[in-house]
Amino acid sequence: MPNVRIVTDSTADLPPDLVSRYGITVVPLKVLFEQDVYRDGVDISLDDFYRRLVDQPSSTSQPSPAEFLEVYQPFSEQGDSIVSIHISAALSGTHQSAQLAKSMMPKADIELIDSKVTSVGLGLIVLAAAKSVQEGWNKHEVIHFVNWLVDNIRVYFMVNTLDYLQRGGRIGRAHAFLGTLLNIKPLLKLSDGLVTPHEKVRGRTKCLDRIAEIGKELSEQRGQLVYATLHGNAPKLGQELEERLFSRLGYEPEYRTRAGAVIGTHTGPGVVGVAYHPVYHK
Repeated sequence: MPNVRIVTDSTADLPPDLVSRYGITVVPLKVLFEQDVYRDGVDISLDDFYRRLVDQPSSTSQPSPAEFLEVYQPFSEQGDSIVSIHISAALSGTHQSAQLAKSMMPKADIELIDSKVTSVGLGLIVLAAAKSVQEGWNKHEVIHFVNWLVDNIRVYFMVNTLDYLQRGGRIGRAHAFLGTLLNIKPLLKLSDGLVTPHEKVRGRTKCLDRIAEIGKELSEQRGQLVYATLHGNAPKLGQELEERLFSRLGYEPEYRTRAGAVIGTHTGPGVVGVAYHPVYHK
């Protein structure tokens, strides 16, 4: 039976120890400060990135098809199957680059999946897929599982300001929240691959409460959840959200992480959020 290789991109924002432990291959996007180009998660630390973001706007770019080929070719040559799971195609051209690379390798066994989410939502899908591979699931079982996860993942987050999403052109349907009243915090979600408004909530504390309450509501509907949390450069907010989640769900997140440089470019340092999915029964 051929090995199954899980490939993703750096917007999954997975902690490096999990990437290593579960044999996940990460193709980096790039973050740019004027003429300076850094590979996300490789060439610039998060502390340095957020420090620089305070004074200087950044931009991002997707991997090239050649960069995907560099990953796919060795796996294919040794007879492995590849399940490549990426940031929403509505948010980035990364999935298209992967498709172009696949088209250059017609004999390779590559399954491309548009996660329709990013960051902690993508990471939760990728981690679950990689765990299923280590448990000995075959390619078809893994693909079925990943598609189920794509249909069942839920991502909710709060940003301190919509300016970064607007500047980067990733605001999606959340433009409806522009010009809101002072101290109204937009509670956002990812829906159909786009940043979408969920609710207007007054103040950060109530917004964190609402995100956690959504988790409780989902658990009442769907049973126990798997969840993961993130923040950009706001550890106190991240801790406050986790405390609220624990008080409502009664168990810890699968993991906690920080928004990487690419995601941070588009959300700003004040982002805090969570991804949920129900427990899967094979």
